[in-house]
Amino acid sequence: MISDITPARLIGNLYFVGTYAASSHLLVSDEGLMLIDTGYAENAETIVDSIQKLGFDIKDLKYILHSHGHGDHTDATAELVKLTGAKTFLGREDVRYIKGFTPDYFYEDGMTVRLGNTAVRCVFTPGHTEGAYSFFFDVKEGEKTYRCGMFGGAGPNQLKKDYMHRRGVSYLMRGAFLRSIERMKQEHVDVFIGNHCWHNATKEKLACMAAADENPFINPGEWMRFLEKSKKKLHNIIAEESRTHFINYAHRGASEYAPENTMMAFYLGLYMGANGIETDVRRTKDGVLVLHHDKTPLRLTGNETPICDLTLAELKALHFEKNGHTDTVVTLEDFLRLLGGLDIRFAIELKAADIEEDVARMIERYGLREKVFVTSFHLEYLCRLKEIAPALRVGWLISDLNEQTVPALLQLGGEEICPRADTVTPELVAAWHALGLNVRAWGVSNEALMRHVYDCGADGMTVNFPDKLTAYIKEQQNEPTP
Repeated sequence: MISDITPARLIGNLYFVGTYAASSHLLVSDEGLMLIDTGYAENAETIVDSIQKLGFDIKDLKYILHSHGHGDHTDATAELVKLTGAKTFLGREDVRYIKGFTPDYFYEDGMTVRLGNTAVRCVFTPGHTEGAYSFFFDVKEGEKTYRCGMFGGAGPNQLKKDYMHRRGVSYLMRGAFLRSIERMKQEHVDVFIGNHCWHNATKEKLACMAAADENPFINPGEWMRFLEKSKKKLHNIIAEESRTHFINYAHRGASEYAPENTMMAFYLGLYMGANGIETDVRRTKDGVLVLHHDKTPLRLTGNETPICDLTLAELKALHFEKNGHTDTVVTLEDFLRLLGGLDIRFAIELKAADIEEDVARMIERYGLREKVFVTSFHLEYLCRLKEIAPALRVGWLISDLNEQTVPALLQLGGEEICPRADTVTPELVAAWHALGLNVRAWGVSNEALMRHVYDCGADGMTVNFPDKLTAYIKEQQNEPTP
């Protein structure tokens, strides 16, 4: 397969040997060849052809460095290793993305890969993937030495929520990406090497190279401009998705109108436009997980026996009433079975200790990992859940914010911060978003607070009156209300 970009020397001992869709760069040392990224599977033939056209021998390929594990950077590796026996490098966290080969070496942050007179410094820059690495190396052009830099995973589009849901990627990778950019700003770069051709206009620069008075790849300001552009793109994505992916959680269902945590309340909330349901879980005397908020059913039924001292049959015999409506208790399993297939999100609050494992198993049994945030006011419950099921997304319900709140949540691996509605500000939301945290408010006691939370840019809120939030969102988005 012939490349759509003619293989060429970019600067010094650095050459381009890939395609427009999947970049590959070759470093030529006095002890052999080093390749950065291989591209799609069909690129193996392209790379071999390009290296030959440049006058080098593919059999001299010693090392293959991968910036990250996505297929457009690694799928051709297996064939090239089979052909050359080259040793491969990858970030340990990205093994789940690759196929057909086993890395010979895993990077360590700041390590240097040397081949003869060529040395590449490898810096851990997670975000685009969990194990992305960036590369820095020197090249000589005439009498001058220039520093080259490649940002190993620069695409913020992979940090859109739909993509992260499909790949099972933590929202915290957004914060990691932004921190990686700030780290990269500390690096001096004369020659910005694109992880993809469109990052640094590789094709356009090669086209004008012969006629140019100076090498167009030497552009010290380009690196910083690209980093700022990538940062802005992600911030724009986060801001846009806080609107397009905003979750109107019916709090225990439409609990202002129907008996809370019943199927009547849940279905009414969905009818009123909610695209999420928040509910609470406890365990009965006979070990069944049921949806109920208080320790006892007194408030809704008049019975003051604790939930943990009632069997499911005894609970089912009680009538949960509000506004003249009556319904019965719901088990977590029935809730997930009946509603799990809908295109909605769930916030499931742990209201008691020692139910974490069974809740996690139930969520996994119904394949709802990517639709659910498990929440609690009790950090110890969330810690135990994460130990049992680290892939589940968790949110911490916070009554009183302090300087330890966010560090504790990040250390846990929590992806959602759930502050009281009256504590939310635009500045706090922006700061939390910059860390990669989802923001969902609770305690939305009136319409003024509802509007305030939405206008602050939060990602969701729990409301007893989802119809009013639905109407406000439509109003803000200039959509007609039926």
